[in-house]
Amino acid sequence: MIRLESVYKYPEALDILYALLRERSVEDDPHVNISHRRLPTFHDHERFVESRPYRYWYLILVEQSVVGTCYISKRNEIGIVLFRAHRGKGYGSQAVAALIEKHKPLKAIPGVRSGSFIANINPKNEASIRMFSRLGFTHLSNTYEL
Repeated sequence: MIRLESVYKYPEALDILYALLRERSVEDDPHVNISHRRLPTFHDHERFVESRPYRYWYLILVEQSVVGTCYISKRNEIGIVLFRAHRGKGYGSQAVAALIEKHKPLKAIPGVRSGSFIANINPKNEASIRMFSRLGFTHLSNTYEL
């Protein structure tokens, strides 16, 4: 049902990814990106995308519509974000399952990365926690910031 398309081969990817960032910039939204405190400028966003920060980075498509994005980092982290209108329809589970089937984690390097896939999830994002749990992920830790 879903299809993964490389961000780097999709002509409108830069604008779509920025629209997703804009949607996530609402502070009281539990789906807010835990690594962003504010919306970056479009120029900063463009530089970030061009830096190819992830090992694999995809847009998630259902038929011809982009419903979100997912990636695997060089530290074996899986990230996924769906547009609000497409949450709760099973697309996230399908996308993560496709990532895991298509790619294997990089080998462990002590102090750098685990040899397993991991997901950092906002603790308020109960739907994402349930989804990753259903896919076999287990809770490892909570991280705090001062």
